[in-house]
Amino acid sequence: MKAKERRDNLLGAFVLSVSDRLRRETEESIGHTGASAAALIIIAQFPGRSIEFLRQAIGLSHPATVRVVDRLVEQGLVRRRTGGDGPAVAVTATAAGKRHARRILEIRQKVIADSLPKLSPAESKALTAILERALGQLSESPGTTHCRLCDMKRCPRSDCPVIHKQIELGVPPPEPVPVPD
Repeated sequence: MKAKERRDNLLGAFVLSVSDRLRRETEESIGHTGASAAALIIIAQFPGRSIEFLRQAIGLSHPATVRVVDRLVEQGLVRRRTGGDGPAVAVTATAAGKRHARRILEIRQKVIADSLPKLSPAESKALTAILERALGQLSESPGTTHCRLCDMKRCPRSDCPVIHKQIELGVPPPEPVPVPD
């Protein structure tokens, strides 16, 4: 097997393992499967946005997004309100929803931190540079959903490769409101 093929295979196994653990632990935290954790993070960090904004951010159909919001409303984590003209609905996180969102972000950070071996400063810097380039490449189309579980406090907008690429494409995302500690 060629070195590149082996590297890609190792990366695939690593990404899948981290993804599985992240999904399992965030789903346990929120008590639902699927996109509920990502939806709550987006709602908490982008308050007052429409169901359509949320739908695009988490990559679901409109009916599926409405069902996710229904579950979060039932749990008391989210509220709906009129979103302006027409039938648009805006969603915001309740105080309990913000606390829950912070917990999900902490779980995410722990899963990722626990998944990486101890890195030297040089290794860490090299990995960061590779990830920045990779995320920029993955963000070649408008409306990317890569950051749906990102903690906006940990990745400043000015340093985010996804936001940089979206600005280049002429579709800058709105300013987030970081979830408080």
